[in-house]
Amino acid sequence: MAVVDSFSPEVVRALTASGWEPGRHVDVEPWDRVLRSEGYHLSELVRDLLESLGGLRVHPVGQGEYRAALLFEPELAGSGAYDIAEELEDMFHQRFYPVAEWISNSCVFVGERGQVASYDDIEMLDLGNTVNDAVELIVVCSRPPRVIRSVH
Repeated sequence: MAVVDSFSPEVVRALTASGWEPGRHVDVEPWDRVLRSEGYHLSELVRDLLESLGGLRVHPVGQGEYRAALLFEPELAGSGAYDIAEELEDMFHQRFYPVAEWISNSCVFVGERGQVASYDDIEMLDLGNTVNDAVELIVVCSRPPRVIRSVH
């Protein structure tokens, strides 16, 4: 089952409004070639997510402090940030891969077992234990993220 198949109807409507359609397939190899050379490992979960959503800019449908579009451009989001992926790996005991840019050009990382976190110069956020939880948080603004680290 594709990861997109588990999304709520609200998320699917937002994805559809952003240009997604069932059966959409994006070649992730150009992104992965660059990111793999930096040390990243593309898991099957992340491959599935990016093959469906790669290149899309998804606008949130909910309201909240962390409301911002999600741009599925993994190279743009994570190239040069492998040290952050390693830090997340130490915290969550799984390998992470960049999938998107979000608030203030933060990088959204997805772990090989589904953990999702974001990082920018201001804070590191825990977005959810699963891709589904994280996408609900970002697109529907269902709850605030947990702040892992802040410079404040």
